[in-house]
Amino acid sequence: MKNIYIVGVPRAGKSTLSRMIKERYPIYNQISFEAVRNGFMESQEELDMGNRNSEARKNILPKHITTFAYWNNKILGAPSLVEGSFCSIEELLKLVSEDDLIICLGLGCRSIEEVVEGIKEHDSEKDYTSDWSYEQLKLHFRDTKENDKLNYEFCLENNIKYYDTFENRNKVFEDIIQSLN
Repeated sequence: MKNIYIVGVPRAGKSTLSRMIKERYPIYNQISFEAVRNGFMESQEELDMGNRNSEARKNILPKHITTFAYWNNKILGAPSLVEGSFCSIEELLKLVSEDDLIICLGLGCRSIEEVVEGIKEHDSEKDYTSDWSYEQLKLHFRDTKENDKLNYEFCLENNIKYYDTFENRNKVFEDIIQSLN
């Protein structure tokens, strides 16, 4: 089986889709970018993994995660299911095997106002943004629209599936899972 990489903008459903695939296909070794990053942050503070712009986070982390997934699959025969925004899709495409699958989740290139309204409407207490104000959300997701547009265009140019999860997320996720068969 191939490794699957689920990437995209914040709050597009990467963790939820990953969990759903893992439930359906327990053979997958689930890897969360946040968990790996947090491990580095605790064990090697000098790498500054908490800083989105640190060289280690941009260069070491993506290579580390994709190399682990590759060898885990090769040696143990257990494919990996990797989720998170640990690098750009362009960089990820350079790091993964051509047999691997990249799934890009997005919010349909909507305006920041639409994104924030959708987040406020669908937040649950489990979501890290559940108690944030409209203005905090708008500030936090200010780059989402541009990043989503860049992801969408890159996916079109490179034959990578882009899924808009804004409207009917559960239907989109079921369609993705069915396409894995």
